[in-house]
Amino acid sequence: MKQGAFRIKVTGGFLIPGILIFILSVTAPAQDRKSGASAGKPPTGEMCITFDELPAAKSFGGVDREAVTYLLLEALKSHKVKATGLVVGENVETGYDLLGRWLNDGHQLGSMTYSNQDLHELGIEQYIQEIKMGAEAIEPVLAGFGQKKRYFRYPFLHYGNTVEAKKQVYLYLEDRRYIVAHATIVPEDYLYNLSLEKLGKMPDSAAYESLMNEYINHVLDEIERVEQLCREYIGQPVRQILLLRANRLNAIYLDELLTAIENLGYKFITLDRALQDEVYSHAEAYYGARGLGYIDMLRESDPDLLPAE
Repeated sequence: MKQGAFRIKVTGGFLIPGILIFILSVTAPAQDRKSGASAGKPPTGEMCITFDELPAAKSFGGVDREAVTYLLLEALKSHKVKATGLVVGENVETGYDLLGRWLNDGHQLGSMTYSNQDLHELGIEQYIQEIKMGAEAIEPVLAGFGQKKRYFRYPFLHYGNTVEAKKQVYLYLEDRRYIVAHATIVPEDYLYNLSLEKLGKMPDSAAYESLMNEYINHVLDEIERVEQLCREYIGQPVRQILLLRANRLNAIYLDELLTAIENLGYKFITLDRALQDEVYSHAEAYYGARGLGYIDMLRESDPDLLPAE
């Protein structure tokens, strides 16, 4: 895999009221990654950007939630993206102002479970209680800003590993008119965030740019893989939904990542528009242990599905 040609501006640390944000600036190697744009025939498509674990994903090394929020919102604003953030309920009380910034900038918010626990590790009743508590925690924020729709995303994209669990949770969500925020493109950004933490607070520019290129190419490869699945098994373009975590990695690299996605020919859309794609109304019956994107779930739940002609 060739490292891509991505460029970022170099700055040192700069102050935002009350916090010091660290950003390194380097110029990536002048090696070209073959993308649709560089080939002269950019693929066209639509993509929604979503973030899990707002206000900010937990980290072994600690996380500056102010910095993560600021950098994510600045990158989204720069690219005119209206994203959807999914909130961990137990973090709402100490992150109310941070969540308000998302809504003030025109983004949407939804809920995860209260403590981001996994359906595969809890009883059905306990998990439903977690959904209820998570929704109640974020409700004052949504009501206060006038957001009418309510979204939910399953932590770890675990929809249930038994028929009964999957059915009961689905019925609970449907009864309360929650809109499930599916995802199709699910990069392993948490692993790259761990790599970033290992570099320390002030990594040298070579390590910084190497990780940046490796991570962005990883996301682009996942996009390419899912698009290939769509061509083979759906037979038509799909409005993609990218799942990212609200962590330091994405806060620092999001601007460059969005640029790379734009260079592939994608237009950024809202979650509402993405979910209007008929693919999300297709029935799936995936009960595996892994959390998969929705296209993968459709494919895995129907092993007899043949490639579209």
